[in-house]
Amino acid sequence: MIDWMLRLSGRGGVLLVGFSLLVHGGLAAESEKTAVPEIGVADATKEGRLPLNAQAMSQRAAKAFAAGDWKTAREVYEELLKLEPYNALVWANLGAVEQQSGRLNEAVEAFEQSVRFNPALVQSWIALGLAYSDRGDLYLAVSALTRAIHEDPVDARPHNYLAIAMKRIGWTQAAQAELQRAVELKEDYGIAHFNLALTYLEQRPAAMELARRHYQRARDLGVAADEIVELKLAATEREREPKTKE
Repeated sequence: MIDWMLRLSGRGGVLLVGFSLLVHGGLAAESEKTAVPEIGVADATKEGRLPLNAQAMSQRAAKAFAAGDWKTAREVYEELLKLEPYNALVWANLGAVEQQSGRLNEAVEAFEQSVRFNPALVQSWIALGLAYSDRGDLYLAVSALTRAIHEDPVDARPHNYLAIAMKRIGWTQAAQAELQRAVELKEDYGIAHFNLALTYLEQRPAAMELARRHYQRARDLGVAADEIVELKLAATEREREPKTKE
């Protein structure tokens, strides 16, 4: 069976800097307020802000994060929390640092603090769900990612991440439904097309034409080729070819 759960673009952790958010390779919209969020994109009004009077410290933390200097980044975010202990975005950034430095339990605690102080911060619910999933707490991951969808129904990404957690639990049909919703919201979401193709390949009987269609769309959108998927699709093509009489 293909391990489609690992096929997340840019599986490099979570980084929240300034007024934007990076979650496992996906860049959220900037935080200017908009009346109607674009379909398939995070609601920019629910991203939160870093302390406005500490931009120099925020930039220093961001540079340390980019350089992999987790110690410095952690120290700066902890200093920011002394200034604003209830700032949800700072807690989320601290969680990203802890996650990247391999301190998963501390990352979970920081993300939990973030959603405690701002339950509407969609990106923190996503980050918390991914951290729970990485820790193996799949039911908690489902809960957090479901809350992310509740807070921002038009953001396609939590549907993809929720599908991954559901698949790991064994809820294959529910996972497929979440992936279908993800590509409905954001048609150019390549990794969701890829994961959806895998669900069609794994169901019994396999839905080969749907698998082929979504796999090709994922490839068109820049997702890397997968040898196992291509072998399965090629084998089906050979079976469909008319047999010649000898």
